[in-house]
Amino acid sequence: MAKKVAGPKKHVWKTPHGHSPLSVMFNSIHPVSREAIACIDEQTYPVQVARGKYLIKPDHLTEPHLYLIVKGVIRAFIKEEGKEITTWINEENEIVTSIRNLGLNHPSPEYLQAIENSSLIAMPYSLVEYLYENFPESNIVGRKILEDNYRGAEERAYICRIPSAEKKYQHFIKTRPGLVNRISLKYIASYLNMTIETLSRVRSRLAE
Repeated sequence: MAKKVAGPKKHVWKTPHGHSPLSVMFNSIHPVSREAIACIDEQTYPVQVARGKYLIKPDHLTEPHLYLIVKGVIRAFIKEEGKEITTWINEENEIVTSIRNLGLNHPSPEYLQAIENSSLIAMPYSLVEYLYENFPESNIVGRKILEDNYRGAEERAYICRIPSAEKKYQHFIKTRPGLVNRISLKYIASYLNMTIETLSRVRSRLAE
């Protein structure tokens, strides 16, 4: 059985409900016990990441965490032949992590970078495992979060296979409207696997 994790000093949550935003999110997905909520409140904590700084880098050999974005935008990218390739972009009320190394004892090749000043809530993965083993309802929460992440992965796989640059961008507008005028075009172009010049031409045509 997993041991209860000993994280940073207990945070006093100055929220309207007095709980960690992750407790509130989990309970909104599926009701969880007061004991589970107490564990989450005790072992999760806020993290601030300035624009351009990294939440995770390949050379970070610390325990994996899940992060809930409270405010801001986080992108993930890998480096290939000196080029940054954006793999996903997430905004408020979404959970992010480098899923490739969850449960594994090796670093991920992904970088997670804030592209706005960002506020997040961190949850150690050891706490996730503790919740799974000690609070059965947390497995339902985990399954639903995994389903949502799987849908996101399927969406990214789909958009990469659209052959038309214009249709790719139109699909991005439809599915991620909150990001269209919020983030730099270079990140959108990288995510859509096109040059920024191509994206600019597409936007100009659509604006006519």
